[in-house]
Order: sequence, then C-alpha cells, then structure tokens
Amino acid sequence: MDKKIFNIIIGCLAFVGAFVSVLYIYILAMNVDIYTDTTSTYALSVVDPQTGEKIPTLSVNYYENVNGSGKEVVEFRINAYSDQKKQTLYRKGYQLVIEKDGTSNLYYYDSHGDMSWDSGHVYDETNDEGQQKNAFFLEIDGDVVAVRLDGYYETHSVRYTAGDFLKTTWACLTGNKDLISYHVDTERHYYTFKDFLMKIATIISSCSYGTGTYVNEMIDLGDYLHMYEVSDDGHVSDTRIGNDGQINSYFSMSVNYNRNGMVYAGQSMFGSVASDSDFNISGVEFNVNYWNKTIEYNLSESDFVKRYSNIDQGFYYSLSTKTISELKSFEDADMEINIVFDCTKIKDTNILGFDNYALYGIKVNSLKIIGNNNNFNLMVGCLKDTGLSKIITHNVNINNLSGMEVSYEVV
Repeated sequence: MDKKIFNIIIGCLAFVGAFVSVLYIYILAMNVDIYTDTTSTYALSVVDPQTGEKIPTLSVNYYENVNGSGKEVVEFRINAYSDQKKQTLYRKGYQLVIEKDGTSNLYYYDSHGDMSWDSGHVYDETNDEGQQKNAFFLEIDGDVVAVRLDGYYETHSVRYTAGDFLKTTWACLTGNKDLISYHVDTERHYYTFKDFLMKIATIISSCSYGTGTYVNEMIDLGDYLHMYEVSDDGHVSDTRIGNDGQINSYFSMSVNYNRNGMVYAGQSMFGSVASDSDFNISGVEFNVNYWNKTIEYNLSESDFVKRYSNIDQGFYYSLSTKTISELKSFEDADMEINIVFDCTKIKDTNILGFDNYALYGIKVNSLKIIGNNNNFNLMVGCLKDTGLSKIITHNVNINNLSGMEVSYEVV
C-alpha cells in the first residue's frame, strides 16, 4: 500500500477515535444526576400582626410595555416578618426598569410606616453577595423559617489531558469503560435580584390569568428562594432546608399585570419610577391625586378617527387607537373621562355620528355633543360598557341606535 494512503487512513482513524472519545466523555459527563432528593415547602400567606389579615407572601406589579407607550417596569414587595418574633412586617421592595434598547436598572425602596415608601435608591449590583445574606421570615406549619435569595445554577465543562485522550480512545476501541478518563469542571453562578425580577416577569406574562389583578396561589420559586431553619434566639442555620437536593418552594403572589407601558409614578406600587416620584411621560395633561389615584381626562373631536361609509355617504367617528392606548395605560386608576365632540370644528361636510363600538369599554363620566343643526347617529354598541346614562346636546338631533338607553340634556 502506498505510504501516503496509509498515513491518510491512520490520520482518519485517529480523528474518528478522537471525535468518538470526546463525544463519549461529553455524554457521560452531561448525564450525571445532580439531585438525589426533592423537598417541597409551602409559604402561601403571612398574617399581618396589626390587622390579623392573611396576605400573599409576594406582591408584584408588572407593566410590560408591549405597545411602547412608556417603560417596562416589574416590581415586587416582600410580605413577611422582620424577625422570628413576628411582631412587624418586613417592608422592602425592588423595581426593575427596562429601557427599549434592553438595558435595565434596578432600584430598591424602603418603607416608612405602614403605607409610605421613600423615593427609591439605585441598587448596588456589586453587593449582590451581601444582599443574599439578608433574610426575611415566614411561618410554615407553626415554625418560623428564614428565606434568602441565594439560589444558583451550575455550568459544567469537560476537559482532558493528553493522557486522558489516549486512555479514552483505547477504552472506546476495546470497550473497556473502566479506562475512560476525563475531568469535569463545575462553576456555580448565583442568581441576582435582576434575574429574580425577570423570572417573575416571565411567569406573569405566560400565565393563563392574563392581564388585570389577581392572586396566584402557588408559584414555585425554589430555584431562587431558599429556606433556612431559625432557632428561638433568631439564629439562622447555615444549611438550607432540603440541603443540596431538588427544592420546590411554593409562594403565593398577588399580581397586577398591564401589557401597556408605565407612564406615570402613580402606577408604581412605590409611587416612584427609577427613583423619581414626579415621573410622567404620558404626554397628556391630567390631574392626578397620587393617594386616591384619580385622573381627570378631557377628550375632544381631535381624539377620534373617521371612517367613510359609501352606503351612507358620510363619516362615522371612533376613538383613535392612540387615545384608547393612553386611556388603558391608566386602567388601574379611578378615571373621570369627559368628552366634548364639537361637529362645528370638523371640516367634513357630512358627519353621520359615532361608529359601531366607538366608545366600547371606555368608562365615560360625561359626553357632550355639539352639532350644526344636523342629525347624529349613535351606532350599534358605541355606548356599550361606558357607564353613560345621560348625554348633553347642543344644536343636534340624536338618533340612538346603540342599544343603550340614555337621557338627554339640551343646553
């Protein structure tokens, strides 16, 4: 056989042997059972020592900013005890503000008294290790436990020396597994508060409950939050409950979820966004009482869009998508929406009225329609779920086809 061909064959066999040995090592190394036991704990409520009320262990507020109207903000508050005596609640909160370019900043808030929060502080991410040692206390089946955010995950990488390579190649060729030789390096990575908040955001956005306010009774956060036994004198054990086994730690979570962006400070559970209690990027004028969360919102014909009807030879009007989006961004607040639709300020020659479902689902405090001696149609469903019982009119004839009964005040 030609020596060149022989060398090529030997080279190919060596390559195949090396590939097989490395692949075999990887498969063996990556199929190691890390957990040998599973521990489940349930911390589903805490009793307020002042009122005796049972409340969920976590309170979460998430504005997803799908429509790009504001900022993506996820924040949570821990409802727990400050120590093993259970005489006061632990009140500290965290807020992650995520910009449109994906960058984010973390803030923390401390409480002063039962209701108020300070304006917030930038979180020092270099001190995550120190924060992991902080504990809050819960009661489970009559026993007080400490809870810490000190979960972690591990990554594994395989390495081998020249000697390992030769031994494993020979093991693959002979079938003697005892000769396999390799080293697995394990690196431990601790979850940060940012990781925890992003996990909460993922849970909420993928939950079947959808948007709005609700309580999720059982959320497994065992990968992030670990529990420790507490002695009568308040000493927290160094060994977590469950040791190094698989841990399922279930918590209850009260949730407020809004797919729009956060646009003003009153939407935050801390009354502040990015340490700014005056935060407001709504771009509209409104009066806000931050304690009562009430908004007065005035709309006009300029907040509507038109649709031309070939059949009726004229224009029907509905609230614009932009206006509805802005209103929905305040849906957690008490709103007073006042609409003045003035036909005399519109250039269109044939104004037919409100389109089908023009105001559907928008809670309207008052509606005034100013005409030009014209007929004005209220089409099917245009007043549905608005809460309107009366319409103020001036110089206009109303033809109500909406299916909703209303009275009229002529001025």
